[in-house]
Amino acid sequence: MRRLILGLILVNFVVYAIIFSALNEKRLVSFLDVGQGKAVLIKNKNNIYLYDTGKYPSLILREIDKFLPFYSKKIDILFLSHPDKDHYFAAFEILKRYKVRIIGVSTKQSQDKNYEKLLALVEKLNIPILVFRQGSQIYDNHFSFLVLHPDKDYKKENNESLVLKIFGKHSYLLTGDIEREAIENLINCCAKFLKADYFLVPHHGSKYSIDERFYSLVKPLVAVIQVGQNLYGHPHQETLNVLKNFSSVIWRTDIQKTLIINE
Repeated sequence: MRRLILGLILVNFVVYAIIFSALNEKRLVSFLDVGQGKAVLIKNKNNIYLYDTGKYPSLILREIDKFLPFYSKKIDILFLSHPDKDHYFAAFEILKRYKVRIIGVSTKQSQDKNYEKLLALVEKLNIPILVFRQGSQIYDNHFSFLVLHPDKDYKKENNESLVLKIFGKHSYLLTGDIEREAIENLINCCAKFLKADYFLVPHHGSKYSIDERFYSLVKPLVAVIQVGQNLYGHPHQETLNVLKNFSSVIWRTDIQKTLIINE
């Protein structure tokens, strides 16, 4: 009887291992529901990337657990778009739970003391910190990443947000919290790279990031607004009204929850 039970346990373990392995090999990009914040998971068979973490550890960990098997405890590159808590703060917990190989940032300078503490912790853990600038590129066996912004230091931290164009089976434009000054720069420098299938709308749909010319260049199939309960009125109705002219689908994570794109 003991041998039979052990045999059944072994069979179950093998079956679960096969299932989790199959899940782990799936290529996907997922705009995660992390409340009022941003977090995008990009994964293929070999590599895992995370663009921002949101503010709340419980929410980001809940979402990541849906896509990574329990034995997968590494993130190849954690991109932190800029020093706003709703973009980076849950990274403290990510660093406890996962082996992060590289941290990619737009700036090391900030008045945010918690951001400074986070970078100090990263250095203590001997994780390389790469400061990305316009023109930086990353390639793996499926995805390629092109950094479109920032090109310089800006007075407003929102405008220093790391803007990524990602190429896979589909194309993606991730925009952090850029506002009009940064958007104008993107239009002037990188218009030919702005077209994207999936567009992460800047600044949670804030009216301060509306730019019709920008939207017309991106011309997305899906405009994604990562947002949760907040005191700012995000997404602003003005933004929604303008977006409708340029995208046939507007996906809100506060309503439709996590968006998964299979690659």
